[in-house]
Amino acid sequence: MRSRLRRLVADPAAFFETASPSAAASAGVLAAVAFTCLGVLGPVLSLLRSPVIPDEAVFDAFPPIRYATAEWGVSLPGVVGVLLAVLLVGPMLVWLAFTALFYLLSWPVADERGFGTTAGLVAWGFAPQLVANVAAVAVLAVAFPASPTEIWGLGVTVPARIYASPPSFDPLFAAVTAVGVGCTLWSGYLWAHALAVARGLTLRQGIAVVIVPTVLVLGPI
Repeated sequence: MRSRLRRLVADPAAFFETASPSAAASAGVLAAVAFTCLGVLGPVLSLLRSPVIPDEAVFDAFPPIRYATAEWGVSLPGVVGVLLAVLLVGPMLVWLAFTALFYLLSWPVADERGFGTTAGLVAWGFAPQLVANVAAVAVLAVAFPASPTEIWGLGVTVPARIYASPPSFDPLFAAVTAVGVGCTLWSGYLWAHALAVARGLTLRQGIAVVIVPTVLVLGPI
């Protein structure tokens, strides 16, 4: 995996032209992105438990999830289960949606028709979200208050990138946002290369296909 990522960064054109990633490798990229998305769970729960938001407005909105045997049992607040499901499944759904969108948008000029190949290569375009999410989680671990007294903007964007907006301007979080925007543009660049190979396009055609969806998801959608 590390050698693939190094090659993806150093020479994406050669990576996509020569790589034949297995389904497991492509799924591994998405699983890693989903894992980093879990880094926003703690801050979100801290915000929900803070005096800013009444507990009953959120924690009582979903029934708890319980599992019990004859010897032990476990109970999980419903909202935690919902958040876990969204954070873990979200990147997979976005990957399928982006693959289908890119496939359809490239249809008029495509020479190749393999949806599976397209999906496998598009998955690697999510790798920059790992960089953005690691940076966001690191800053949240250092600067997010244990008990927030104001509303924060927290969540995961459509391309599976963590965003965090404090109540007032903060240079550290502004820098993280800039890194995240740059990584999303980087993802778009990789998607263009992926489509060029998977769909038989020129790089210019690939950029034309991905540019509008990529720009639309630069912010926290």
